[in-house]
Amino acid sequence: MGTTPMKAKILSLLQFARQEEERFVDQLSGPERALSGTPESWAARDFLVNITLWKELQTQKLAMAMRGEVPPVWRDMDLIHKLNSEAFARSQGLAFEDVLAEGRRVFAGLVSQVEGMSEEELDDPNRYDWQEGEPLWQETLGNGLWHPFGQLTNYYVQRNDKPSALQVQDSLLQEVRRTALLPETLGVALYNYACFAATNGWPELALVALPEALHLRPTLIEWSRKDPDFDTLRSNPTFTAIFEDPALLEKVPASSNLINPRVLYEQCASGGESNRPLVIDVRGPGEYAAGHVQGAVNLPLGQLPKKLKQVPRDRPVVTYCNMHHRGESRGERAAAFLREQGYQALTIDGGYPAWKEAGLPVEEAIATA
Repeated sequence: MGTTPMKAKILSLLQFARQEEERFVDQLSGPERALSGTPESWAARDFLVNITLWKELQTQKLAMAMRGEVPPVWRDMDLIHKLNSEAFARSQGLAFEDVLAEGRRVFAGLVSQVEGMSEEELDDPNRYDWQEGEPLWQETLGNGLWHPFGQLTNYYVQRNDKPSALQVQDSLLQEVRRTALLPETLGVALYNYACFAATNGWPELALVALPEALHLRPTLIEWSRKDPDFDTLRSNPTFTAIFEDPALLEKVPASSNLINPRVLYEQCASGGESNRPLVIDVRGPGEYAAGHVQGAVNLPLGQLPKKLKQVPRDRPVVTYCNMHHRGESRGERAAAFLREQGYQALTIDGGYPAWKEAGLPVEEAIATA
C-alpha cells in the first residue's frame, strides 16, 4: 500500500517520538533504571509503562475501527485514572529490560496498524459515526506523540530538572513545525508550549508562543483568557496586549452564539411548539445516558451530518456537550456546522455542567443495587 502525504507525516512524527523515548532511556543511569516508583511519585520505568499503555490502547482502537466495531472513548477522567493505575500495578516486579521490550513491541504494532490504514480511514472526520467529527490521525498523534512528550516532560519536572523538560518541549515544537501539519495543529503545539513555559518559569517564552498559537487556533482565544496555566501572566502588560490586538480580536468566535442555561430553560418552558428550541446533546451515548438536559435528544457530533433530516429547520436549535474548553467544544462545533447548513443554532454556555449547576431539570441514569 502506498504511503499518502498525511500518513507519511503521522508515521514520521510517531518515529520521532519513539526516538526521543530511546534518547531518554539512553540517558538514564543505572540507579534511575532500577528505581521503583509509587502511585504518587512515578519512576522512569513507570512513565515508560504509561506511554506504552496508551500506544497499545490506540492500536487496539484503530484495529476495531477497521473491523467496523465501535471502540471505547476515553473522556472520563475516572476511567483514565483507572487504566493508568492498573497498568502501574501490572508492571510492578518487571525487569527494566522487559519494560523496554514491551515498549518496542507495542510501538511496532502501532506503526504496522497505521501503515495498514488508508488515507481516508485516517483523515476522514466523518467516516465513522462515533468519531465526533475528528479524524483518527488526531487521536493517534495524541497517544503516540503528544502523550509521550508530555510524560517525558513530567518526569523531568517531577525531578526539578526543568532545563531538560524545556529541551523536550523545544524538540517537539521544532519537529511539528518541520513536519508541516495543519496550521491549527501547530497552533495547539504552540499553545501547549506556552502553557508549559508559563507554569515553569519562562514567561518570556510563553509570551512569544501564545500570540502565534491564538492566531493559528482562534478557538483557543476564549479559553486562554481564563486558563489557569496563565495565571502568573495576568498582570503582565505584554499578556494583556495580546488580547487587545485588532487582528486577533477579529478572529474571536462570536459570544452571541452562546445561550445562558436559564434563558434556554425559560424559552423551553414558555415557548410554543413552533418556536420552542430543539435541544441536542452532541456527546456520546454513554455520556447522554449518564445524565442529560431534560427533553434533549442525543445526536452525537460524528453522526450529525448524516442525520440532518432529524433536525427541523423551522425551529431554533441549541446544542451542548460538557464544554471543557470553550471555543473548542463539541457543542460549539456542532452549532457552527448547523449554522453553515442554514439552521438557527446556539450552544449552551458552559454545557451540561452549567445547566446542572444551575439546578435546571435533568434526566440521569438510575443507579441499581
